[in-house]
Order: sequence, then structure tokens, then C-alpha cells
Amino acid sequence: MPATEQPQTNGQSTITALQDAIYGTRNYTSGARYQLPRKVPLRIEPKTYFANERTLLAWLSMAVTIGSVSAALVGFTASEKDVKGVRGGPVTQNTTNLITVSLLPVAILMIGYALTTYILRSSYLRRKQMGYYMDWIGPTILCSLVIAVLSLIMIVAFVDVFGYR
Repeated sequence: MPATEQPQTNGQSTITALQDAIYGTRNYTSGARYQLPRKVPLRIEPKTYFANERTLLAWLSMAVTIGSVSAALVGFTASEKDVKGVRGGPVTQNTTNLITVSLLPVAILMIGYALTTYILRSSYLRRKQMGYYMDWIGPTILCSLVIAVLSLIMIVAFVDVFGYR
């Protein structure tokens, strides 16, 4: 689509227009204006709804695992000072707090992404709308965020452990 040509919104909301721009649906896909509209209604198999639910449950499972690990680490925190006045374990309370503070928002973002994706796909299926169901942006951003947070945690833990003497 040429850069000067504006897409036809036909009363679409801003959110729908943004989804079309991101996912490349009919209004923004090059050559889509040459496609003939479907005369036969789109048939949605029941297993498609279950696949959407399985995807939601898989994302929620991973988010709950990350959140649980983050919350469980708080219970295993070594105290700053031991009875004899010597520093506690090799991983300090500050490092454990950093792990908790960095992993819990990632888990919350994963839950938000999973719920948003589930709701959008369910609405597409319910309306029998031809949509772009393959999402490259969300998983890439979430995986990059998890890698960055885990790398930060690893670096801080190494500094904490090797600085322990």
C-alpha cells in the first residue's frame, strides 16, 4: 500500500485499526483490496476454541511458575547478619529482593499478554473474522524481557557471591 494512501476504516475503532496495522489484516495487507470477499461463511471448528484456551493456559502456567519461584525465594532469604555477627549466606537479602522485584512484573506482563491475546482471538473467532492469528511481536518481546531480567539476576548474583568473603 502506498504511503500516501490512508486505509479505509469504515467506522472501525482506533483499537481495531491499530490491530489491523500491527497484524496485517485486510485493511493493511498489500493486495488485499484485490481479494474478493468470501461468499461462504467461515467455518470455525470446535477444536479452534480449545486451542485458543490451551494457549492461554500455557502462558498462564509459565507466568504462575515464574511468579511462584519469585515469591518462594523470599522465604529462603539469608539474614544479613548471623548470630555471631558474621554475614549470613552467600546470597544476600538485597539480591533476593532484586530477583523478586524483577520477576514478578514479568509474570504480571505475561498474564496480561495471555489474557489480551485470548480475548482478541476469541472475538475474531466469535465474529468469524479473517484475522492474522500468528503473533510474532508479543512472544518476542516477552522472551527478550525474560532473558534480560535473568541475565541481570545472574550478573548481580555472581557479584554478590564472588564478593562474599
